[in-house]
Amino acid sequence: MTHNVLDEAAARGLLAELSAQLDRAIEPDARLILIGIHRRGDSIAAEIGRHLEPTRGPVPIGSLDITLYRDDFGQVGALPLVGTTRIPESIEDAHIVIVDDVLHTGRTIRAALRELSDFGRARRIQLCVLVDRGGRQLPIQPDYVGRVIEVGPNQDVAVRVADTDGGWGVDIVALPTAPEAGA
Repeated sequence: MTHNVLDEAAARGLLAELSAQLDRAIEPDARLILIGIHRRGDSIAAEIGRHLEPTRGPVPIGSLDITLYRDDFGQVGALPLVGTTRIPESIEDAHIVIVDDVLHTGRTIRAALRELSDFGRARRIQLCVLVDRGGRQLPIQPDYVGRVIEVGPNQDVAVRVADTDGGWGVDIVALPTAPEAGA
């Protein structure tokens, strides 16, 4: 079962709001770089960059694939699918905003911070997420949040992005439940 939380228009409006939050909060002369977490965070970062362009000019956009930095890497399987990390320019002394679709436990962000540190030392690193669903296991909080959505234990949040899914949106998806023992 799927419950739509944000349709195309609402998701696009939320992206515009997030972009405005960043534009107001980050100094105009900061060397801003948006870095999305691969697969949907990089699409969100690109969209935010498009919104920022009229006031800030072209904003460099990068992408992190955190697969090799995950704390559960050994459990992923024998042949994990590893994507490409692209950092558009030196992060030294830059204001970095890591962008992701959904913040849950905080482990993805920890992996992103570990990987990003391999590229140098930024002046500042902030976090922007489209959806914060709570359930933190680590003390990681976003600086910019599109929407806070509470979900039950057998639910997940699915973000749709235009270039991967053909349109923008956010859904709550029911997860399959394990059969009861002895059933």
